[in-house]
Amino acid sequence: MEIPAAAPLTGQAAAEGAISPQHADAIVAALRSIPVTVSVEERERTEKTLVDLARHAGMSELAQGCQRLRDTLDPDGAEPRETPEPARSMRWHTRKDGSIKFDGYLDPISGAKTLALLEPLAKPRKDDPSDNPLVRGQAERNGDAFMEMVTLAASHPESPNRSGTRADLIVTITLNDLKAKLGKACLDMVTDITASEARILACDCKIIPAILDTEGQPLEMGRAKRLVTEAIRYMLAIRDCGCAFPGCTRKPRHCEAHHVLPWHAGGKTDLGNLVLLCGYHHRLLHNSDWTLRMVNGHPEFTPPAFLDPWRRPRTNTIHTAQPRAA
Repeated sequence: MEIPAAAPLTGQAAAEGAISPQHADAIVAALRSIPVTVSVEERERTEKTLVDLARHAGMSELAQGCQRLRDTLDPDGAEPRETPEPARSMRWHTRKDGSIKFDGYLDPISGAKTLALLEPLAKPRKDDPSDNPLVRGQAERNGDAFMEMVTLAASHPESPNRSGTRADLIVTITLNDLKAKLGKACLDMVTDITASEARILACDCKIIPAILDTEGQPLEMGRAKRLVTEAIRYMLAIRDCGCAFPGCTRKPRHCEAHHVLPWHAGGKTDLGNLVLLCGYHHRLLHNSDWTLRMVNGHPEFTPPAFLDPWRRPRTNTIHTAQPRAA
């Protein structure tokens, strides 16, 4: 039994070279979208109309013609979904290197609330010479601002994470790699991170460090005294009034506690060895030639030689002597 062609006029016009393959695909797609209740005669008339149009029209004009005919033959449109389209949606995909790609959308009200938090955090800091818009583009600023929002949520006393305070993570690394900032660490038994990133986490995240010897055998699991207590954090907020880096205006709630003498090198978790830094300046201090020391109980920063050949020490003079709300 011979099966009739779905679109014989379209196929004939394409074979003659009168219409392009793109025209033919568009016509076939339009014919397939017509309801089955439409008569054969009406389908044939519709196909002829579209083929005649395609002989002298571009793809844009043909698409408009297809849509007009669909609207005429099927005025009710597609059947409604059994469940309504969600107002908010988010998906994520974990890549092989452990990074995560997000995709989704928000309803207008949720979007406005999110941007009201995100946009102020993503603005360039005009009074901070280390925050160069040419170096840190808008996309990176948005990513850093999003992580500030996550940090604020994670530190809330009613946060649903495992610890209820700072992020609760397990980092596995050899002691030599941690000291040398070389090699890799394993985050939560799944994702590889650099040793340098592990050192940043070791400052203030509530991590459980699993230190290994050269044979891969566990040397130590955690050190409770390393964690910055809420009492110490309040004292830091009173002393530093926010990010202590010169020129930064970030408030204490946006900051992390940084060990001046690293914890792995024997540095104590007490007020005299801690300083508040925002996420951006925390990473900058770990990954650049800026240095930090405590002078008379207050943090003092020394810039790299390319910024100041004389390497004159700097302090944050923006914050007032009055304590600021944390």
